[in-house]
Amino acid sequence: MTFESDENRTGVVVHPGTTWSAIDIDSETRLRGNWRFYSAGVDGWQTMVSQTETDTTRTDSSVRPAQVHAIPTQKQPDISSETTDNAEPPLVIEETWGSEQDGPSLPNRTDIATADRYVNTTSIAVQSRTLPVATVDEVTVHGIVRGQSRTVSIDDNGTVRETNLELTVLEANSTGALVQATVTENATSEPITTGRVEVGNQSAAVNASGMAVLELEERPSLLVDGQYVPAEWWRADHLYGTAKDRAKVPPKYPAFQKLIQLVLVTLLWFLPVALAVYGFDYLSGGTFLGLTTQQ
Repeated sequence: MTFESDENRTGVVVHPGTTWSAIDIDSETRLRGNWRFYSAGVDGWQTMVSQTETDTTRTDSSVRPAQVHAIPTQKQPDISSETTDNAEPPLVIEETWGSEQDGPSLPNRTDIATADRYVNTTSIAVQSRTLPVATVDEVTVHGIVRGQSRTVSIDDNGTVRETNLELTVLEANSTGALVQATVTENATSEPITTGRVEVGNQSAAVNASGMAVLELEERPSLLVDGQYVPAEWWRADHLYGTAKDRAKVPPKYPAFQKLIQLVLVTLLWFLPVALAVYGFDYLSGGTFLGLTTQQ
């Protein structure tokens, strides 16, 4: 599988189909397997024996055949390329699949470090920000035997779908806030059911309705920022892009209904007192507070 996104990212999953030593992406970019090679001589060739009809001659052999051995020297594959401090590597290995096995034991006279445990990689996912997707339409897989190589075609190009994130602050008090996140696909407005939403230091997976609820441990000041993080592209059935949103935090003052209730209670408390004072002033002919007009 391959894909190319608007963020200039190219991803590819390769299934070599054999035990491999290297995968050539292009003429300058190569994935190296965890297998390395060494040569060792074959016992029994130290002396050369020459025979004639009447004589046998033994001399030290001037040649000695050798056998090539493949051993895993590291746990995972890596990238074979030259990079600088100012340049990104052409590829990044995202994940590998395969059976994990114990490394081999070598004879004491063979001073080569081997991996204690290694992954016999049968699939590998890589990503690049510099290589176009056309570069990985075909790759060359090299086996661990010299001359054993084949071309692997990679198709089923994936399309990265744009997404939309909507944040809503459901509750907010002095101790924290409750935030609801809804993730949909831009083109269809259908809910997205994979990936997660991050708000502050909190993260929650979206559910079957494309929603997630996050409980923040501290009350935000004015705004809440969040981000939708899609599932890893090499694991997902559909490829989605990231999305961001910002929501306002409700003010700390009471809601309108509570304000109305406060006003009514205040009136009920002070209206009788006001009426009593006005009535007393009226009975006194306005001499008490001067609120009534004297005749």
